[in-house]
This record gives sequence, structure tokens and C-alpha cells, in this order.
Amino acid sequence: MSRQDISRLAFLLAGLLIAVTSASLVFVGYVASEASNRQAIENERALFANALHDRLRLIIREQTTTARWDLAVENIVRDFDVDFVRDKLGDLWTNYHHSKVMIVAGANRIKAESFREYMHITDRPLSETPALVPIVEQVRKLYFQNRVRVPGGFSHQSLQGLPPQYYAALGYAMIDGKPAMVGAMPIMPHLDTVTLPDGPPAILISAKYIEGPMMEDLNSQLSFTNLSFSSEPASTEEAKPQHTVTNFSGLPLGHFHWQSTTQVTSIWPTVVPVVFVLSMTLALLAFFIAWRIGKLTSSLHASERQNRYLALHDTLSGLANRLQFNRVLGRAVDDLPANPFAVLHCDLDKFKQVNDTHGHAAGDAVIKAMADRLSKAIAENGLVARVGGDEFVIILKAFADRRRLEILATRLIELAQMPIDVGDGVHADIGLSIGIAIAPEAGTDPEALMAASDAALYLVKENGRGRAAFYGADGPELMEEKPRPKEQAA
Repeated sequence: MSRQDISRLAFLLAGLLIAVTSASLVFVGYVASEASNRQAIENERALFANALHDRLRLIIREQTTTARWDLAVENIVRDFDVDFVRDKLGDLWTNYHHSKVMIVAGANRIKAESFREYMHITDRPLSETPALVPIVEQVRKLYFQNRVRVPGGFSHQSLQGLPPQYYAALGYAMIDGKPAMVGAMPIMPHLDTVTLPDGPPAILISAKYIEGPMMEDLNSQLSFTNLSFSSEPASTEEAKPQHTVTNFSGLPLGHFHWQSTTQVTSIWPTVVPVVFVLSMTLALLAFFIAWRIGKLTSSLHASERQNRYLALHDTLSGLANRLQFNRVLGRAVDDLPANPFAVLHCDLDKFKQVNDTHGHAAGDAVIKAMADRLSKAIAENGLVARVGGDEFVIILKAFADRRRLEILATRLIELAQMPIDVGDGVHADIGLSIGIAIAPEAGTDPEALMAASDAALYLVKENGRGRAAFYGADGPELMEEKPRPKEQAA
């Protein structure tokens, strides 16, 4: 073999080595990219499913303000009071934006229905709205399972510690030709000052259409790109950023889909120059491969860390999100009764007015400022989470005595009342309403504690806002407002 042949063979082997190494690096890059993409999408899908489930449970919690009420039994079940029905169905739109509300009673008759602020008293058969039939059947089945006999009639077993799916129907349906999130529950007494008659229950059905306002609210805690809903069949690809929902009969209703962060970023613009450089110089091959693999691994780890962070944190405020809050709350409940704690349900007052007056950028500035103030006020004493547009929840583990909680609540309200700079010399003035539930007195499971703090918060909203309320043995009660010291003369 001549020298030239050896040289050619050396070049050939070098070229082959470069080609094999380059191909190997491309393959590693592809595998790393695909693994990162799949993990990111799985995290997004899990986060989205959790957010959807929370929205369904929220509809039921909002319904209980009307459906679980002795007055509702008297004025809807025992005696159908038209004015009462108009008022309470209207409240579900005004207070909670339930797009469609219906009452089904008697022998499958729709007795009243509302669409936003429009109300219609009727007496039409349920069969005219077939999508409601499986919903009503499911609620009736649950009702008879939970019904208890009491003197003078019937009642419903306590909802304390009972998950919503054990007494209410939650899911999706086509309502008036529109896909909607639906919650339905029987009308039942709360204090048992009135009984239920024998026979099927009167059922309150609420629907929130899956459209603009609801989608914006849902995405407020997710911040997904191009989140939308389609009634078309979902893609058959497994690693697809989508979530399919079915109706109450188990048939596909449509799917949510969004643009994953993995579809926006790509590692290929980085890999290709590296492969080119490797193909140019064999001398730097070993060093360059090691550096590239290290960079790819670092990129993968960084992507995974970012995905884990996004799965547990609210992107706007930087606070814990509902998923992390639920995990911490679950662990805190597991430590009961050895380690009592408190749940503070906070809602910003006049936040919508800030958005409407100064724009969403000002609203974002308010959220960030309040997140910073609450975090500094709580510090290492607990966890602050943002679980909705202007809704914060605090798990306080450092102490749970009422006196210190009153001092803390007063301090938080004062912090909220301090003006917030939203830019261009404009200051926003807001307030804070707080509902407080102390574990284990107010409950020993997450659902009960959240319901208790929510009930206390609702009482504050009904009584002027800007205050705090505790959930005590007899239900929610307002915290006594202490007089502020008079300002000293300048």
C-alpha cells in the first residue's frame, strides 16, 4: 500500500469518524429534544387537567350558596316562589357568571331557566333538552344514595368531608348548541329547619360556556399560548398538547389544545453549527463532543427544572399555584391534629375596577405588588399561593390561635390598602377581604377547610368587603373591627 493510499485511507477513516460522530451527536440531540418535549407536554397536560377539575368543583361550590339552603327548600321545593327563583338564579350570573342556570323538578319538568341576566319561568319537559337527561339521572341517583329520613320528611346527609362527585354531577355537555362546563346538584336543607318531601329532588343545573370569558379565566393561572377549544375530534398523536373531554354519556365532546413551549423553542439552530464545526476539524473532535453532550444535558436539565417550576408556580406573581397549594394543604392535613394550622382565603377588592379603569397591565402590576406584600408578610410562617385572577390563599403553619390570626389579618388588610404604583404616576387603591378557617376546628380534610374559608370570605363580601371573617363552630362570623388609633396632630 502506497503512502498516498495510506493518506487516503487516513482521510477516509477520519471522514468516516467525523460522519459517525456527527450522526451520533445529531441522534443524541434528537433524543434529548424529544424526551424534553414529551416531559414538558405531559407536565402541561397534568397542570391543565388539574385546573379544569378545580373549575368544575368551583361551580359546585358556587351552587351551594343557593342549593344548600333551607330558604331554597321552602321557596323552590315546598312552594315555587317565582320572585325568589328569579332573584337567586340571577345571583348565580351576577356573582359567579354562570351562563345558563336551570331548575328541574317534578316529573322531569324544567321549571325555570336563565341565560345570563335573562330569566324565564316555564314548565316544559326535560326531553326537549336531551343533553340534560343523563345529568338529571346521575344527580337523582346520588340524591337517593345520600337521602336520610328525618321527622316530617327527608333530608340529605352532611356534606362535611364529602367530595363534590359524591353528591353532585360535574362534567361537560352541549347546552343550547354550545359546549359547556356543567355542575348539577339537588336542592337540600343546610340547617334542617325544613324537610324535603318524598320523591325525586329539585335539581339546580349551572353551565359555563366554554368560550371567551371562561377561557380567559381558565388561562389566567396557566398562561398557555393560543389556548382554545374545538368540537372536532382530537389528534391521535400521544405527545400532543391537548385535553379531550366527554359528555355525561361518555361520548367525546371536543378537546382543548394549545401551543406548547416545546413548539416555540428548538435546539436545532444550535446543534447544526456544532456538527459543521466538528466536520471541519478532527483534532477538536473529542473535546467538542464532550462539550456538546454536556451542553445538551445541561439544556435538558434546565428545561426540566423550568417545567417543574412552571408546574408548581403562578407565572405572573411567582407564587405557588393551585397544584402546589393542594399538595402542601394535603401534607398539612396529614399532620393533624398534632400540628394545627390556618387557611386564609384572600380576595382583592376593587380589582376589576383597576382593570377596567387602567387596563390589564395595571391589573398585573397590582397582582405582582400584592404577591410581594403577602409573601413578605407571611415569610417563613407559611405558604402564599395565587389560585385565581385576584384570589390568594395562605396556609399558615407557624401559629393558629385566633388572637394572632386577627392581628395578622388586620396587617394584611392594611398592606392591601396602601396605594400601588401602576406606572405613569398613577396609583391604584384596592382592598382585601379574608376568610379564615382553622384546622382542625373548621375541618380535617382539604375540601372542608377550603369550603369553610370560602364561606367565611363570602360572608365578608356580603358585608361590605375589606374585613376578615372566621369560620367558627356556628358557621362564618365576622371579625370584630378594632378602632384605629387617632392620628396625632402634625
